Amino acid sequence: MAASDLNDTPMGNTSLASSIGAASKTKTAKESKTRELYSSTIGRPPFAYAQIEVVQNHQSQASQGPLDALQVRSYCDAALKQFLGAAGAAMPLDLLKLEGSEFWVRLPREDMGLFAAALAAWSSVSREGTATALRLRASGNWLGSLIGRSQQQALWNGVAT
Repeated sequence: MAASDLNDTPMGNTSLASSIGAASKTKTAKESKTRELYSSTIGRPPFAYAQIEVVQNHQSQASQGPLDALQVRSYCDAALKQFLGAAGAAMPLDLLKLEGSEFWVRLPREDMGLFAAALAAWSSVSREGTATALRLRASGNWLGSLIGRSQQQALWNGVAT
């Protein structure tokens, strides 16, 4: 036998479960000092929101004029009809805000993926040769975070809003 074997003290059988149980008792004592007044879990929201930009290839946008709600709705309907057919035309969309060449819409959360795919696949060419496309700038389940992201981008680009 080696000298180190004679000096070792034998350890008792201590299970891991008893160690964990002792640790959880100390945590329970600490947690009992505070009270939970209200607890709520935010579920899946029923709606999704999208920020979309209308992109055109011509130089003089003054001749086109500003976007209006009817024009925006017709662009979205055309994209949805081309991608999904009659089912796409029935997708409910709410136009929330229209500002310059950008607009914000609200739609059912389950349809957001189809809507994004329809926008990506659609482009239109007018009689004058102007190509128009819709670019999805941002999308999400919470309107506040969507607006916050666009304002943050404007801040870093040096644009005052």
